[in-house]
Amino acid sequence: MEFPTQTTDLQQINSWKNEVDNVRQDMRDMRSRLEEMAHKKTDAEMLAHVEHFQNQFICQLEVADELFHDLKQSAKKLSNNVYVIHDDRPVSDYPTLHDRMETFQKLYRELRHEFQQFIFNG
Repeated sequence: MEFPTQTTDLQQINSWKNEVDNVRQDMRDMRSRLEEMAHKKTDAEMLAHVEHFQNQFICQLEVADELFHDLKQSAKKLSNNVYVIHDDRPVSDYPTLHDRMETFQKLYRELRHEFQQFIFNG
């Protein structure tokens, strides 16, 4: 049985929403871990790393929030088949959302790996 493209896209978008939401929670957890480390060690090199990761988490969370919102709007549009007024971020262009999601996943994996290395070596 084949699903209509719209249903398949909607399922994928909902899957991405769950993934982005999980990433947001994971980044909040990493930020808490970073704060714990910052209180234990206060040398200049450690504080530079802490600031670096704080900035990275802020930026990545902002991107995650925007992407989650856009995925939510896109899912709403697909499920209701209504026109959604939105700013310049395309929510109805599935290939663009797919590309944005791939970039988001790649940047998150890199940030998570870098942070894990920092924790391991710190």
